[in-house]
Amino acid sequence: MAMASMLSLLATFTILRSTINELVPKELRDFLRKLFRRFSLEFTMVIAETHGGSSNRLFKAATTYLGGHVLTSASVSASPSAGSSSTQRVTVGKSDSARNLTYGLDKSSKVVDFFHGVPMTWQFNTESNAKRQTETRWYELHFNKKHAEMVKMKYLPYVLDTAKRLGDENRAVKFYTIWRDWWCSSAVNIDHPMTFDTLAMDGDLKKDILGDLNSFIDGKEYYKKIGRVWKRGYLLYGPPGTGKSSLIAAMANHLNFDIYNLNLSSIKSDSVLEDLLLRVSNRSIIVVEDVDCTIKLQNRGAGDFPDNFPRAQVSLSGLLNSIDGLLSCCGNERIFVFTTNYKDRIDPALLRAGRMDKHICLDYCTFSTFKQLAATYVDIFSHRLFPRIEDLIKDAKASPAEIAGELMKSKDHEACLDGLIKFLEIKVSQPRVSMASIEDRRPEGKAINKREKDLKNENTPSSIVFLAVGSDSVAEYRVKEELAPILKAVFIKHGNIVTNSSLQSMQCRSSLLEVVCGIIQRLQQSVDFEHLTEVEIESMFTSVQDLESLKVEVGWLRKGLDEVKKALPLAKQCSSLMEDKDKNLQDIQKMEKEVAGCEDKSKSLQIQEAKARTEKLSETITNIKTKLKEIRDGLL
Repeated sequence: MAMASMLSLLATFTILRSTINELVPKELRDFLRKLFRRFSLEFTMVIAETHGGSSNRLFKAATTYLGGHVLTSASVSASPSAGSSSTQRVTVGKSDSARNLTYGLDKSSKVVDFFHGVPMTWQFNTESNAKRQTETRWYELHFNKKHAEMVKMKYLPYVLDTAKRLGDENRAVKFYTIWRDWWCSSAVNIDHPMTFDTLAMDGDLKKDILGDLNSFIDGKEYYKKIGRVWKRGYLLYGPPGTGKSSLIAAMANHLNFDIYNLNLSSIKSDSVLEDLLLRVSNRSIIVVEDVDCTIKLQNRGAGDFPDNFPRAQVSLSGLLNSIDGLLSCCGNERIFVFTTNYKDRIDPALLRAGRMDKHICLDYCTFSTFKQLAATYVDIFSHRLFPRIEDLIKDAKASPAEIAGELMKSKDHEACLDGLIKFLEIKVSQPRVSMASIEDRRPEGKAINKREKDLKNENTPSSIVFLAVGSDSVAEYRVKEELAPILKAVFIKHGNIVTNSSLQSMQCRSSLLEVVCGIIQRLQQSVDFEHLTEVEIESMFTSVQDLESLKVEVGWLRKGLDEVKKALPLAKQCSSLMEDKDKNLQDIQKMEKEVAGCEDKSKSLQIQEAKARTEKLSETITNIKTKLKEIRDGLL
C-alpha cells in the first residue's frame, strides 16, 4: 500500500509539473525563479571548462580534487566523517599516465564536501550541441552566501593546492632520453621497484638522504624567502656497483619525480643543452651519469689530452651556466644528480654548493649493508657464518651489487653463504684495479720527444710503447720493461684496447695496460698451466671484470681465461700422466737389470708391454701439451 501511494504521488507531481510548464510562460517562470533566488541564502559559482578563451585551471583542479579527495573518501568508503557526503553515481577509470584509479562525478551528480565544517555542494553538468558536435562541461559550487569570502580566500586556494599534490602523487614516473637534440616524445613509465625501504645502504646515511629530500620538497616557501631557485644538486660517487643508479630510482619513487637522462656526450653544443633544459618539466630529476668521463668537464688541473681523443661538445662553462645561471630560474622543484666513480677528477667549480649541494659517498659493501641484503634477498637475519663474512668483507672491497649477485645464486642458506665466503676469499687475495694503483699524474709536456727525455732522468725500470693511432699522431704508454714486449704483441693483435676507456689520462691507461700484461705474463710463465689454481684464475676473471667496467676492450682475454679454466683438468691429467710415465721408466730399468745375463721370456714380454705403455703415455702427454700451448699462444 505504501509503495502504491508513493507511485501515485509521483505520478500526480509529474502531471502537475507538465501542466504548469504548459500553462505558465517561460519568461514568467524565469522571473519567479529570480524572485525566489533573491530571498535565498544559497550562492552558486560556475566553474566552466574554458575561461577567457583558454582552458580553466580551476576546472582541472576541481576534477582532480573531487576524484582524488572527495570521491575516494565519500564514494568508496562512504564515511561521512571523512569530510564528505556520499553520492550514488560516480565514474571510475585508470589512464596510462596515472598510478591509481581515478574517480569523477557523473552527469548531473552531486557530492558535498565539508571545509571547516561548512558544506560545499559540487554538481557536474554537461550540455551537448548536436549541430556543432561539441560538449560543454562545467561544475557548480553551491554554498551559503555568508561564506563567500572564505570560499574565495581559503577554500578555492585549498582546492588548487590539494589538486596539485594529488596529481603529483598519482602521476606515473616517466623516463626521458635525448634523441636528435630533443627529449624523446615516447617517454616510458618507470616501474622500478627500488624504494628506500629495500635500498641496501648504511642506516644513518639513508636517514640523512631522506631527511634532505623531504626538507627540499617542503621548502618552497623557504627557497622563496631566501631568494634562491627551488632546486638542489647531488653528487653520487664511489666504485662501480655501489648503488648509484638504485639510489636515483629510490629518489624518483619517493618524490614521484620524472627522470631526465642528460647524456652530455650526445649533445652537440651549449645552446642545445640550454634548449633541452628549458624543456624539462618541474618535479624532475636530471641525471648526468659518469660526469668524469666527459673530457672537458674534468679537473682543469689534470692536464691536456692528446688531440686524437674525441671531445664532448658541451663545455664546462656551458654546463655551469645551465645549472646555476639565469637559465636555472626557468623551472622549480628540480634535482640535479651527478654520478662519478672518481670524485677527484671533477673540476672544483662544478663541486661547489649551489651546483652539487650534497656529496654522497657510496662505498664498498659493509657488514651492515650485507645484513640488509641477506635479509632482503634470502631472508637470513642471523647465521653462524656471519662472523666469518664480517671478517672477510672488511678487506674484500666488494660492491653491494656483487654481494647481491652471490646471494641470488642459491636459495639454500648454507650453500648461499658458503659460496659468498668463497667469493670474498678470492676478492681478498686478488690484485685490485683501483685509483690507488692508477694515480692520475699530469705529464710534464705534450711532445713525445720531451716525454722520452723526462723518462731518461727517472730511475724506474720502465719502457715506452708507441702506438700509431692516426696518420699524424701516436699514443704513448709507459709500462714496466718486462711487460713492454707483451704490450707490443697486444697492440699488434688486438689494437689499442684502451681507446674507449673511461679513464682519459695516459698514466691511467698505462696502468690499466700493465694489469692486462701482468695477467698474460702470469699465464705464460705457468708452463702447461700446471701451477695455476682455480682461485688464481677466478682472481684474474675479477680483474678482467674490473677492466671491463672501465671500458677496456678485454673480451678476448676473458675468452682466453675461459679456455684456460677448461684446460686446467687437462693440465692436471698431464701431470698425472708424466708421473705414470716416470714410474714406467723406472720399472723398465729395474726389469732390464733383473733379466740381464739370463733368458727369461716372461720378463722380456713385460718389458715390451711397459715400453708400449710408455710410448702411449708420451703420445698422450705430447698431444695435451700441444693443446695447452695453443691456448697459451692464442692469447697473443
